[in-house]
Amino acid sequence: MKKLLLFLCLLAQIGFSQTSRIDSLKRELRILDKQPNGYSKDTLQFKILKAIMRDYADVNIDSSSHYNTLIIELCSNPKLQKELIYAYQFAGYLFQVRGDYSQSILYHYKALPLAEKLRQYTRVAASLGWLAHAYTSLKDYAKAEKLSQQGLTVLKQHPDTYDAYVHATILNVLGAMYRGQSKFTNALKVNQEMYELSRRHHVLWYEAQGLHTIGWDYMEMGNRTKPLDYYQSALVLARKIGSADLEESILLHIADVYIQQKKWSKALKYCNWARQTAIHLKNSSIVAEADEKLYTIFKQLNEPAKALKAYEDFVILRDSLSKEKTQQRIEMLQAQYDNVQKTNALQNERVKRLAEKNRNQQLAQTRNGLFIGMIVILLITALLVWNNRRLQAKNRKIDQQRALLESARKQLTNINKTLETRVQERTEELLNANKELIQTNERIKAALFKGQTIERKRVALELHDNLSSLLSAVNMSIQSINPQNLSEPEQSVYRNVKLLIQNAYAEVRNISHNILPAELEREGLAATLATLINRLNQNSALVFSLTVTSLQERLPIEIEFNVYSIILELINNVIKHAKATTVGIRIFRTDIGVNLSVTDDGVGMSLNRGAQGIGLQNIQTRLDSLGGTFDIMMPAEKGTRMVIKIPIETVHVNGDVSSSVIG
Repeated sequence: MKKLLLFLCLLAQIGFSQTSRIDSLKRELRILDKQPNGYSKDTLQFKILKAIMRDYADVNIDSSSHYNTLIIELCSNPKLQKELIYAYQFAGYLFQVRGDYSQSILYHYKALPLAEKLRQYTRVAASLGWLAHAYTSLKDYAKAEKLSQQGLTVLKQHPDTYDAYVHATILNVLGAMYRGQSKFTNALKVNQEMYELSRRHHVLWYEAQGLHTIGWDYMEMGNRTKPLDYYQSALVLARKIGSADLEESILLHIADVYIQQKKWSKALKYCNWARQTAIHLKNSSIVAEADEKLYTIFKQLNEPAKALKAYEDFVILRDSLSKEKTQQRIEMLQAQYDNVQKTNALQNERVKRLAEKNRNQQLAQTRNGLFIGMIVILLITALLVWNNRRLQAKNRKIDQQRALLESARKQLTNINKTLETRVQERTEELLNANKELIQTNERIKAALFKGQTIERKRVALELHDNLSSLLSAVNMSIQSINPQNLSEPEQSVYRNVKLLIQNAYAEVRNISHNILPAELEREGLAATLATLINRLNQNSALVFSLTVTSLQERLPIEIEFNVYSIILELINNVIKHAKATTVGIRIFRTDIGVNLSVTDDGVGMSLNRGAQGIGLQNIQTRLDSLGGTFDIMMPAEKGTRMVIKIPIETVHVNGDVSSSVIG
């Protein structure tokens, strides 16, 4: 009895000293409230609230929870995110002490993603350890072991932030998990490791807990002598550090040892100590366990009234705890569902970001292709302009020669009509020279077009042989990667890269084909257009039709190439801008040239020539070099019709007939 009074006085003294310290901290908090708001005030306020919360944890769990709520509200400030992790974890600890495991899991799942985001790896490992602790209490050992191993892996991967306290916490959970599965040898090994680790690093709470769990393992293994020695050593250390929650468990296990030894008086003393401490901490599960043991003790001491009272208290608490556990299970399942939903939301966000990144890459590649195409077009245009200027200079020379010839004729006629024969001869020579000049001009134009054709072939071959081969090699290299070895996000990236390579390869083939189709030289304009329309009808949602009239004979190659390029440009404009469903192409040979029209049933276009795009400007440039014209017509119903006319003159030179482009 004297020892019991002495113990109660010691508890009162500890409680009084803690209360005095708490009162002092509260006064500091009231003084701090008068200070101006700011980050410094918030940081100091967090430290004081944290100290009050921790002191109340061994005196009054409800008060500790109240101050924990205040800390969580304070840490809503974005600058206190690290402190918010600690507040969430301590809330989980408080619910763990109360036996409310579902709430404990909920708060640790709040702390875990925040710690991962801020790269607080020690806090990550701590949350994993506490989650494992809660799942062990709920007997979900598979999940508890997985979380424990994850926590140990995090500590191992980040030795620069290693924390012995967190390491000991996870080992404590592993020991409890093995003990819950009756794997007492494994539990003893882990708990001995925890004790040695805590003793080396002076982690007093887990040093006491290590002694406690080692004794517990020996007791489960049937040893009758060792457990009591370990329990007594653990109790001394727990009282030294003032850990009431650990003390209540040790006292209850000492009572178990004395019950096994049938020393009922000693068992009663320790069981009452454990019950009083649990009531003080509001730990219902320990109180219920103590009432069950008191029933057995009073029954053996032949005190039926006290035994009945203890049993009634036990039944009431057991039923209450059963309801609480059912509710906790429901809340835990809800918390797990919410966590899965958050995880899915994060994964969807990552998928959206990857899709946006792929779209940006595709746009960049398209932009680069257009830029290169524009450079090629500009070079060709510059070459055509230069050649046109040379031709104009030659034409001016011819005009000058013609003028000189006419002047000479007049002078010769006026000077001497007798020289008419010689003048006629001279005129015939000049006509022959003029014919030769015209033929020379035609040869120059033919040579220029041939040079352009050769250059287009070279560019097309370069694209087809070099760039296509390079893309094929890249495609073969990417196919050598085994996607099964990649993570899901990496597999998505792999598929996108593979698709981009295939699209690039197809685009290069189209560009090389469109620069100078091989069929145009071999088979002529009509056959080439038929092939193009057939391919478009296979690969496009638009319906294309082609009508060719009076084009049995081949046109000059220059006209065929330009007509093909103009039709290709108009088709591209329709595909990109018209939003049409059908496109009709008609080409026919007239007595003086070639007429063609492209008609669609789309949205139409502006007739403002000042707003012409690059495509129409290119068409105008080609027609200018051929002496052709084009008109834009807007049918009454809907759509657009492009009408183009290209003249072909027949030149008579000394009875010979030849066709050429008017330029």
